[in-house]
This record gives sequence, C-alpha cells and structure tokens, in this order.
Amino acid sequence: MWRRWGRWFWMGVRWGGSQTRPLQAETVAEMTRLQAQDGLTRRGLGWALWSPDPQASAYPLSERAYGHTGFTGTSLWVDPARALVVALLTNRVYYGRDAAGITALRPALHKAVCRSAFCEESAD
Repeated sequence: MWRRWGRWFWMGVRWGGSQTRPLQAETVAEMTRLQAQDGLTRRGLGWALWSPDPQASAYPLSERAYGHTGFTGTSLWVDPARALVVALLTNRVYYGRDAAGITALRPALHKAVCRSAFCEESAD
C-alpha cells in the first residue's frame, strides 16, 4: 500500500481503479517545490525535500526526491528521477524516544536501496 501511495504522488497513478487522478500534476509539482528553507533543511508543502546534508534522510537520493517522516520512525520517500519509492515502517518509540538510531537508519536504508537497485548515488 505504501509503495502505491508513493507512486500515486510521483506518477499520478489512479487509485483503486479510478479513472481520475487524485491530484493534478501541477498540484504535486507545487507541493514538491521549495517553499521554505532553514539552513540545509528544505520543505515543500507537506513534504521534506532533498537536502545536501549527508546526515539527511534523502541525501543518498536524487535532488528531485521528496518525502515525509513520522514521529515513530516511519518514512516515505519518492525519487522521481530514479523511479524509486522507499517506505520504512517502524516503531522506534517501543524502546524509548531517542531519535539518534532512526536518524542514522533512514539514510543508511536509502543508501542500501540505491546500491541494490543499481542507482547512481548522488552522494557517497
């Protein structure tokens, strides 16, 4: 389901056999356009955008990548340049609320996915 949801945003895939797209391509483009920036943190409308910060979740993905992270560690990242959707479902709060582990896990997972999918990594 998460992969389908990511493809829904990235490609405008029709949901559940519907003949209409849930969002127009222009709407998705506006949502994933740079809307705000604070240092290396870049945001669209409801989405985090690729960051040049090597510790950022999206760093190993292409500069067109966008995603959303959740408090419990879940995340969904879409990389249209690589035709890639990465969904991470976790519950990091089970053993406590320290964010250090999940903060390191997300970019490590994305690097592993890029390597296994034979993507040319944008960073290391």
